[in-house]
Amino acid sequence: MPRRPDAELVKTTKFHELEFYIMRKKLDSTIFNKTQVDLTHTYEFLEKYNKGRKEEDKLTLFQIYLVACVRTVALRYKINRFVSGRRLWQRNQIILSFVVKKEKTEDGEEINAMIEFDPFDTLETVQKIVSDHLYESRFGVNKNEQDVKFWGSKPRWIIRFIFWLLRWTDERNMPIYGLTKDIPMWSTAFLAHLGSIGVDAVYHHLFELGTTGLLITIGKIHKAQIIDEVTDEIKIRKVMNLKIGIDDRIASGSYTGPTIDMLKNLIEHPEPLVAPPNLTDKQLDKLMLKKYKKERLEREKRRLKDKKKEIDFKQKRK
Repeated sequence: MPRRPDAELVKTTKFHELEFYIMRKKLDSTIFNKTQVDLTHTYEFLEKYNKGRKEEDKLTLFQIYLVACVRTVALRYKINRFVSGRRLWQRNQIILSFVVKKEKTEDGEEINAMIEFDPFDTLETVQKIVSDHLYESRFGVNKNEQDVKFWGSKPRWIIRFIFWLLRWTDERNMPIYGLTKDIPMWSTAFLAHLGSIGVDAVYHHLFELGTTGLLITIGKIHKAQIIDEVTDEIKIRKVMNLKIGIDDRIASGSYTGPTIDMLKNLIEHPEPLVAPPNLTDKQLDKLMLKKYKKERLEREKRRLKDKKKEIDFKQKRK
C-alpha cells in the first residue's frame, strides 16, 4: 500500500477511481464557481469585535476569510483531499497559502506565505498567528523567499531538473517532503486576495504542480443590488466576489456545493468563529490530521476491540 508523508490513502469506489483515468490532470477537472458575499453584517461584527482593542490586536477582514476557510475544512473534511498517482488522498494538515506583498504597490515585492492551522482555531488564535507570520514574512526571514532566491540563482538546467523531479516523485507518491513542505502548491487551498490591490476576483486556474485542489480569489469590495429574500426589497449593500477553482475529482458537486455555501455563510456571519467548533471524535478522525493521529489510532483500536467483543457475545448466545 502506497504511503505519503503529507497524506493518508482514502478508499473510494471503483466508479470514482475511473475519474482519475478520465481526468488525468487538475486542468482537465477544474470546475469554477462564483459567489457573492454580502459584507453588511460582517462589518458590523468587525466594528463590535475590535471596539476597545489595541491596533495590533484588531481583527481584519482577511483574517475572517482565513478562519472561515479553516472552519469549513474542519467541518467538511473531503475538501482537504487531492488526487495523486491515480489515487485519492486525505491531507494530514490544514495549510493555507497566499501571496503577501511587502508593499501594497504595483511594483511591491511578492512572497508566498504558508500557514498550518488547527481545526479548533478561532478568530482570536488566528489573528495572532497571522499577524506574527505576516510580520515575519515582511520584515524577517521567510523560508519560501529563501528557497526562491537559492534555487532561482541556479543554472536553468538545474531548475528544470528540480521541477521535473518534484513532479515525477509526487506523481509516484514519493514526494520530496523536505522541499514540498515549503512550496505553496502543496497546501489545502491557495488564496489570492486581489481586493487588497483594488482588483476584482478572477477565475484562476489550479496549479498543475503540487497537490492544491482549491484556489480562491477574493475581489475588491464594491456596492451591489441585493434582493431581500424575505421582503423582496432591493437594497444596496457592500459586497465582494469569491471566484473558486476546485478539483472536481476530490468530491462530488453535491458535497462541494454546500461546502462553498458554508464558507460564504461563515464570512457573512462570523459569530461561530469566536469559539472553537464542537467536533466529535468521529469528525476529528475523518480529518486524518497527523497531530491527532495517536488519539485516532487509539480510538480505532478501542472500536475494533468493542466490535470483536460484540461478535464474540453474539456467537456465544447462538
